[in-house]
Amino acid sequence: MVLIFALFNKIGYNINMLNLIVAPKKHVANGEKFVKKIVKYLKTEKVEYSVYFSTEYSDIGESVRELISFGETEFVIVGDDVIVNEFLNSVKDLNKIKLGIIPTNKYDDFARFLELETDPVKAIRNILKKEINEVDLLLVNDKRVLNSIVLGASVEIEEIYNQYKWQNFITEQYAKLKVNKKYNGAELTISSKNNKAKTLNIYEMVIANGGYYKGKHVSPLSNAKDGLFNLIYSDSTIKKNNINLYKRFAKGNHIYSEDAKQMWLNNLKITSADNKIKALIDGRIYTLDKLEITLVENAIKIYK
Repeated sequence: MVLIFALFNKIGYNINMLNLIVAPKKHVANGEKFVKKIVKYLKTEKVEYSVYFSTEYSDIGESVRELISFGETEFVIVGDDVIVNEFLNSVKDLNKIKLGIIPTNKYDDFARFLELETDPVKAIRNILKKEINEVDLLLVNDKRVLNSIVLGASVEIEEIYNQYKWQNFITEQYAKLKVNKKYNGAELTISSKNNKAKTLNIYEMVIANGGYYKGKHVSPLSNAKDGLFNLIYSDSTIKKNNINLYKRFAKGNHIYSEDAKQMWLNNLKITSADNKIKALIDGRIYTLDKLEITLVENAIKIYK
């Protein structure tokens, strides 16, 4: 059952009010705390708004599709990349949508990349100025992707980490140690329209629209408005080099390493011999038979 609360500061329902979509509490603990501050400010400014809370990711899609059927076009996400991704994949026609993002923690990578305000009241003030920033997005098979696709060691680490009952810095480090001891890479074949197919043993790969992944500066040279994404990978077979390269991702220093390869593309195909590729897509793990990636220019209208 969808848990939705709609709040209006005026009696009745008017099209094109500001619709706040709040991340589920089990995913973002402080989302409700943030939205209370936002609502208090909107009331003082006499701005019409509605607020929608969810218990599951799927509830977000149901709320958004219903609102769009009523003619709504202005949304504000109170949450991280996962929630924005869920929103983007719930909208049929993005051309009609204007989106604000209010980040809720330091790992809200795309918001950080765009240098969006992290204080909820200051953030909603900026959004109310209605200044638009058009940014690119990625299509992976038929899925819209806001920030990044990650393959290799990071996916293995995230998969182990997600299994722990207690998720904190210590268990994350333990997951990293387990992967670094045993992981030998993934054999993948990559190709694009202007580049021949080549098979590589990948330790880490990032396809970046934005510049961050879990707070790490994985793609310092990314620009979400240039019509290209940044492909970064390591195909070194020397395990020590791979581990050192992984550590350098945190500060973005890996781009200066001879073991890191970079390409700027607008399309990419990734396959594997067993048709099973594990990928972190905007923060969630998927297993796909292949990845066909294309870039769509100026696809999202985001409030500055």
